Amino acid sequence: MPTKYDLRPELQKYGWIRLPTRPWMLKVANALMPVIQHGKRLDSRLQSETVQIGGCTANFIRPRVGNTGNLLVYYHGGAFLIKAAAYHKNLAQTYALNANCAVLFVDYRLAPRYKFPIPVMDCFAAYSWALEHLPFGKLVVGGDSAGADLAMSVMLLAREKRLRMPDGQMLVYPGAASSPDTDSMRKFKDTPMWNAVLNSRALALYADEKDRHDPLFMPLLSKHFDGFPTAYVETAEFDCLHDAGIEIAQRYRKDGIAVTLNETQRTMHGYDIAEGAPYVQEQVEKRVLFLTRCFAP
Repeated sequence: MPTKYDLRPELQKYGWIRLPTRPWMLKVANALMPVIQHGKRLDSRLQSETVQIGGCTANFIRPRVGNTGNLLVYYHGGAFLIKAAAYHKNLAQTYALNANCAVLFVDYRLAPRYKFPIPVMDCFAAYSWALEHLPFGKLVVGGDSAGADLAMSVMLLAREKRLRMPDGQMLVYPGAASSPDTDSMRKFKDTPMWNAVLNSRALALYADEKDRHDPLFMPLLSKHFDGFPTAYVETAEFDCLHDAGIEIAQRYRKDGIAVTLNETQRTMHGYDIAEGAPYVQEQVEKRVLFLTRCFAP
């Protein structure tokens, strides 16, 4: 279905999609997700096992041969409300194969049943579990959309508790928990996949008003990001979260953090659902290149 936005032709067919934010729709979507988003089979070059970490689970995916012991702890997007989609899990396989690393893909508990700070605590528990149980070389945290915000919250907690910080961070269209008072939030109220109206509804389900000033809810409220590792920040052009991603990159640079900023063009939030599109594959290659550099000896 065409949209009024100048999306790339391969993205136009997703113009009708709006992620659910009504509680009854979330129940249906999450119940059907394993059926409608089954994803591709596990690549024969990989092995996977499910681990229980506190109240949540995670898939531990790693190459059968050649893994250097490096690890990506990954938190999927979905507005803190929706289960991982097939393309999230497919991308985890891509990262494991092409960046030669293990991936801990975290299925944190979801709002509105499990509101803030439970998803943050699940994600931090997975990070702590990795530090305790896995003999790895280097460690990167990453996520997309809400998952990118959760990755930032995990780093805030790790810094506060004086735990080992990761060696890199990969944030794909971050800023789900960000200020509604930005140009992109005011401008993009009807964009495909995700928009400011849906974002406002999602945050209302995710956190009570009393929690809205907590940096663990909105990492951009943190006074500084000293101690955070080198970062990859990716934005989508027609995305209500666009300006939050730019602000994160700017704040990082102000605090002396090296940042690779990738501002994708003619894209909407969640555009990498179009896995086979050449432009999407080009951006995924940039993510893999960043991971490879983080994992270099």
